[in-house]
Amino acid sequence: MYLLTETASPFALERWAAFFANFGQFAKGFFYTLGISIGALIVALLLGLIFGAMSSTHNKVLRGISRVYVEIFQNTPLLVQFVVVFYGISILTDGHIMLPISLTAILCVGIYTGAYISEIIRTGIEAVPKGQTEAALS
Repeated sequence: MYLLTETASPFALERWAAFFANFGQFAKGFFYTLGISIGALIVALLLGLIFGAMSSTHNKVLRGISRVYVEIFQNTPLLVQFVVVFYGISILTDGHIMLPISLTAILCVGIYTGAYISEIIRTGIEAVPKGQTEAALS
């Protein structure tokens, strides 16, 4: 048996009152998240470009370093990376180096995403046919 109760629409004006009452807190969290995202994106793009270019070279050492980076950071859960960086650095240095939470988030998300961007750049470079590469070099 269903109880017939009158419920307000999720878009009713009275439901928005709580949102606008705490808008300052929402805006602060939004811009904090936006800053972490932009910082992580910059780190990821830099690492992705560097390691993507390294994996496209003919030098076996550079390709090996790039593969190790990609395999470690793609195959490790992001939460594990957060714990290792946030707590591990503090434990290894006896509490002398304690990274702020926001810097830890920027580094971990940036390094994690950089491994994926590295693979995207590597496959993009390898997708260019050999004839096109020779034509561009000439």
